[in-house]
Amino acid sequence: MGVTHLSIALCSFCGSRAKKKTAYLELHKRNEISQLYHERLLFDSRSRGPERTHFTLHGADYYPCVESREIPSLMNYGYDYLILDTGSLKEADCSELLRCDRKLVLGSLAPWKIKSCQEFFLQFDTTVNLGEGFCYLVQAKIAGNIPDFIKTTHISMQSIPFISNPFRIQKECFTFLEELTAV
Repeated sequence: MGVTHLSIALCSFCGSRAKKKTAYLELHKRNEISQLYHERLLFDSRSRGPERTHFTLHGADYYPCVESREIPSLMNYGYDYLILDTGSLKEADCSELLRCDRKLVLGSLAPWKIKSCQEFFLQFDTTVNLGEGFCYLVQAKIAGNIPDFIKTTHISMQSIPFISNPFRIQKECFTFLEELTAV
């Protein structure tokens, strides 16, 4: 719920505002980000060799439909930030999530979705420190359930401020995005 939106906002912030070399990697199979590629008014198209096509938008490179096996070579392109969009909690590749320096988990505390959020945490064995590098987020409009979630799971969450356009970040969201990208 909002994972791609937040990922794009992070890329826009890191690439445009922070002037860091940033890449967005779409790791789920929905192929949503390629829709931006077809909106040719938004960016210039470029590629890095015949094996991988990407496009650049607002200072960040976007790689649609990345396979996990491609990540090591993309890590060698000299990016300061690789933003991995793993999709929903059910389709997320947890092995890739655990390799990240900063692990952002965007969940929903809506009554009909809280069970999938809890199941997500249960899939980790007890050797995984769910506090180390993890940041648990929820949409602000349903943040009222946060105290109950913390009480039952002992995992704290914070709410995401409303970001109306992930390509044009409003000044009031800068501090929040800076906190998310701090490693």
